[in-house]
Amino acid sequence: MSDQPPPIKPSNVLDSILSDSGPMPTARLGIRALAFLMDFVLLTALATFIIWKIVMPQEHPGAFAEFNEWSQEIIAWFSEGGRQAGVEQPQWSDDLSEALIYARDLQLLIFWLYFAIGEAFFAGSSLGKRACRLRSISTATMGTMPIMAGIVRGGLKTLTLFLAFPIALLATLGALFFNKRRQMGHDLLSRTAVIDEKYLNMPTKPSS
Repeated sequence: MSDQPPPIKPSNVLDSILSDSGPMPTARLGIRALAFLMDFVLLTALATFIIWKIVMPQEHPGAFAEFNEWSQEIIAWFSEGGRQAGVEQPQWSDDLSEALIYARDLQLLIFWLYFAIGEAFFAGSSLGKRACRLRSISTATMGTMPIMAGIVRGGLKTLTLFLAFPIALLATLGALFFNKRRQMGHDLLSRTAVIDEKYLNMPTKPSS
């Protein structure tokens, strides 16, 4: 049986190029998950520092102390059996609610900026992807994606985490079952794919 990849036909050019035996194999889910986890941990730490150490003390100076106080009250309510005793659950104030919404929106913006900048201006990369030698490419050009596509891809990826979680995440993962190129929902919508540079099989020019 031949080990040669199947011939590239007009009807399956993209599938052939991005297949495991093609010149630009797409990354498997496991390595993509590892790269994303690295980015997520880094971003969460960075966003927490920026939000609670820099921005919130200026915009909502009492929010952190009030949140800690509410946390202690809710822990005490649970540990003392407040639910079973019919005691009303501690509620946070309108000011704290406004501060937490502000913090959530700021966290979303930080995630979007990080992913969008990496996709649009650093050749479809991020720190996690670089560590795992992965890269996003445009499926229209099979090269670096346009700036707008990178911004859109970063936004879609961020909304997957913050909008209707975990339904949005399950929906984007579900797209894996409907294509041979291991494209998730945000990949398909932005016309991109993630390739594994460890297994690139691009033809090289003969030395002169």
